[in-house]
Amino acid sequence: MNQKEWTIMIYMAGDNNLAVDMAYAMEQIKGVAAQGTDSPNLFVYYDGNSPAIPTLYCDFSEPGKPRYVRSYKVPNKLYPPIGKKENENAADPRSIVNFVDWCVNTVEVENDGEISFGRRADKYALIFSGHSLGFQDIGLFKDETSGKSMKMNEFYNVLARLTGKRKELDARADEDGYEGDARKIATKKLLDQNLDLLGFDSCVMGMLEVGYQFSDRAKTIIASEGSVPSAGWTYAKILGCLAREQNRNVDPREVAELFVKEFIQSQDAYTVGGVSVDMAAWDLSRFDELVGAFDDLAEILLQSFTDENSRIYKQMERVILQVHWKCQSYMYDQNVDLGDFCELLDRECGLVYDELGGGDDIETLRWVQRACQAVLKELRRAVILSGFSGGGYQYSNGVSVFFPWSREAYEVSKKNYESLWFAKEAKRRRKTWTDFLKRYLYDVTRRKVEPMNPDCAPGMKYRYRSGVRFDEPIEAALAAAVGAGNGGTITKIAGQEGSKIAGQEGSKIAGQEGSKIAGQEGSKIAGQEGSKIAGQEGSKIAGQEGSKIAGQEGSKIAGQEGSKLAGGGSSAFFNSLRLFKNIDSRWDISGFTKKPEKD
Repeated sequence: MNQKEWTIMIYMAGDNNLAVDMAYAMEQIKGVAAQGTDSPNLFVYYDGNSPAIPTLYCDFSEPGKPRYVRSYKVPNKLYPPIGKKENENAADPRSIVNFVDWCVNTVEVENDGEISFGRRADKYALIFSGHSLGFQDIGLFKDETSGKSMKMNEFYNVLARLTGKRKELDARADEDGYEGDARKIATKKLLDQNLDLLGFDSCVMGMLEVGYQFSDRAKTIIASEGSVPSAGWTYAKILGCLAREQNRNVDPREVAELFVKEFIQSQDAYTVGGVSVDMAAWDLSRFDELVGAFDDLAEILLQSFTDENSRIYKQMERVILQVHWKCQSYMYDQNVDLGDFCELLDRECGLVYDELGGGDDIETLRWVQRACQAVLKELRRAVILSGFSGGGYQYSNGVSVFFPWSREAYEVSKKNYESLWFAKEAKRRRKTWTDFLKRYLYDVTRRKVEPMNPDCAPGMKYRYRSGVRFDEPIEAALAAAVGAGNGGTITKIAGQEGSKIAGQEGSKIAGQEGSKIAGQEGSKIAGQEGSKIAGQEGSKIAGQEGSKIAGQEGSKIAGQEGSKLAGGGSSAFFNSLRLFKNIDSRWDISGFTKKPEKD
């Protein structure tokens, strides 16, 4: 039996509200095989959320001979399950490894009465379908039965295991101290080469940080900067293009470009329903240069904010705020399109330079312009093709970057963000985008709390310390030390007890229990059950069930309605992530517009 050009593996993490849509998509994929023997090897991993339906391994490689195998019945898995689990955890990295091993090494293949095992190919594509939120761990391939999500570092290690060559696998086994059977499992040959195509049929994965994370594990990536409809990719059209004779034996970059073209054009019929989508194909061999150019820009932006009394500091603060506000955005407006950001920043810097009439002190504006143009040049090389359908993502250029509005939004993302290769590797070389974000969000745009003035004259604006006084000797010393260094400010970050920042215990910010803000339990404002205001149950106004807007049911954004991420411990995360106001806050201060004559 001749080896086929492509083996395409689609991993559907559907143990959540996406299960039904994925079942429809699986039928589309099965239909591709019906186009003839020239179709690629096609495999699907399907994990639904019905307890009556076990996790499935599907082989749709042969026309008219679809195979559905119950995962728990597959013998000799690399990582056997503990006990009989019919519905397995799709967020477990071992589930991915077991599935790929079955596809390329152990699936039984019959050809003219002869039995062989595994469907290897010249090129490999691995496509993930499920919930995601870019680099954030929260909700990545969420599995509701187990209550688990995958972590980004686990995901990278899975891809390293799949694509690693023997020398690398041996080195990893040595590092982990594996011997005997454990070593055999850890070093068994899987793909033995980088993925030719890594696809994300999931939300917000089209980020510079995500691409750089996997740039040494795949040749191309297909991803969306924004949200993906729950129906997902139009697999019949996308995969069907590989069965056409003119598309055989072509470079993976051309295949990735075809996928984007087919998907965007297939979505045009749905714009009448208000659906907006985007998709891009990347050449990952160009990402080092793109990240390098972006680091250059970040360094220059940091230099603009060296002296807060300088003209360039004040002008750049206004310019970046204007550009940030206008820019194409995603993920609750906390990501921006990199190309649109640089185009707008280049333009605004040029306008401000002309208005000020030049001067050595604002020559930095020209440096910023040149750095933006360098990023755009590298972006055009890295993005094979980017497309959008519908006006919601009309300024998309193929790659987004994390640019939150508030320190709180950065803080709740900090652990994930600073663990990425994008942050860690660049940190060893020079100042980077991560450094810029900290300077910009913690200092430049942060509105500091005003100092208390309990001894001011009557009639003056009056601020004083309120609340309980802690009977702890260290408290006074700590308050004095913090106050001396921060104008009397004791900062309370989102989520901590006693803080007034979104999401924490005792706060009155939108969405939490006991608050009077829109949508939460006990509120009378728009959106809650029983209300007659826009967005309530049964309404056709924005926000209702079935909407395709990011973060609601029907979207592939992690944490939307219907998901278990939307409540409980994750509510503080989403409340903080959505914050736009970047203001210092503290619990123990009160005041009046004028001090009363008598206390």
